[in-house]
Amino acid sequence: MRLLRRVSFQTKLVAVLLGVVLLVTALGLTLVRISVNRALADLSQREGRAYDQWVRTLIARYSSHQGDLAGIGRFLEGGPRSPGFLLVSPKGEIVLAQDPSLVGQILPPSEVARGTRIKLRDGTQWTVVPAEDGQPPPLYTAFLRTVDRALGIAAGVVAGVALVLALLLVRHFTDPLRNLAVAAHRIAAGDLSARVEETGQDELGRLACSFNAMAESLERAERSKRQMIADVAHELRTPITVLRAAVEGFEDGVLEPTPENLSALKDKIHLTARLIEDLQQLALADMGRLSLRQEPFPLERVVADIAAMIDPQLEDGGIRLSLDLPADLPPALGDRQRIEQVLLNLLANALRHTPAGREIRVAARAEGASMIRVSVCDSGPGIDPEDAAHLFERFYRGRTARAIGTGTGLGLSVAKAIVEAHGGTIGAENCPTGGACFHFTLPQAPTA
Repeated sequence: MRLLRRVSFQTKLVAVLLGVVLLVTALGLTLVRISVNRALADLSQREGRAYDQWVRTLIARYSSHQGDLAGIGRFLEGGPRSPGFLLVSPKGEIVLAQDPSLVGQILPPSEVARGTRIKLRDGTQWTVVPAEDGQPPPLYTAFLRTVDRALGIAAGVVAGVALVLALLLVRHFTDPLRNLAVAAHRIAAGDLSARVEETGQDELGRLACSFNAMAESLERAERSKRQMIADVAHELRTPITVLRAAVEGFEDGVLEPTPENLSALKDKIHLTARLIEDLQQLALADMGRLSLRQEPFPLERVVADIAAMIDPQLEDGGIRLSLDLPADLPPALGDRQRIEQVLLNLLANALRHTPAGREIRVAARAEGASMIRVSVCDSGPGIDPEDAAHLFERFYRGRTARAIGTGTGLGLSVAKAIVEAHGGTIGAENCPTGGACFHFTLPQAPTA
């Protein structure tokens, strides 16, 4: 068993294929030889019976013509084959036999008794005794030797061709597998750029394609991880630097602990705490451990509560909030606090991009018999095509957000993680009338 484990897969596969071919070839050749032997034996028996009948006819005619059978042996010399019986004289002497060495010998009476008697005109009785099965005719023996030689050559040729085909077939299978193994070792060693050649559309080709897709996903995840670490370090560096500078200023007496200075520090602490909370939620979502308290709740009530919460910001910015919630809107199923967080993130994003004197629209509609579609639309400049594919990526901030300098770039990522944890989808588009519109879906609560 240990020896088999040390042998390469290619050697095992070649040995198995060659063994199967040799076994099938040997079985086929054996069956062919058995069939040839049976056919020749049957032919020999039929010819032997026909020849024996013909010899008996000659014997009868010879005796009627000559009056006795004394010279029958010399008469039949040179025949195509020896007769399959013994001709015994009245004295028990063998006159004609398949084996020439038996001619002239005396056959025991017990053997003579089992033969057929031929009574001649002179009153003598000769006996035809059936001979035991002898050797096949020399022609048949030579033919069988020729067949055996041809079958042996055929077996050698088949084995050689099978070995060559087995090697080619094994290389066709093992070369891609060997390349996969090399690439897998490179990836395990940290080289995530390793790829394999995709050849064909068969199973090996699809395996190579899947491997490359996996490697691409790993490389993308590694880039995202490194980028995320860099982004987290960057986002935390600013508030921590401000806090450290402020504390050092308080210690040195450079800054006074006035309400304004303390309020600025408090804002930085809140920003840092929110960043850490968002990162924790994203990490839990990635691990599938984001806790959800699923229960039915009226979505219109949640929207009304959030509208009341952000009303001071709306008044300060001179922005109107328009609600379009039908009275027959079915209750949603999910974690109410998490959905409030999604709506707050989307409305905070809308507030940042809606100019004074414009409005934000919040609408909800039943979508089919199982989902509710919620929309939050602003009246801002809309989504830049350059930003459209990256809106929900972590730490990504569009051109406008970078210009304003607000936000951490995690709000939409957190919203996406929460919505998908509920089994819904989230997306964004530009409205035909201007502005950006974010949509997400939630499951409806089952009816009683």
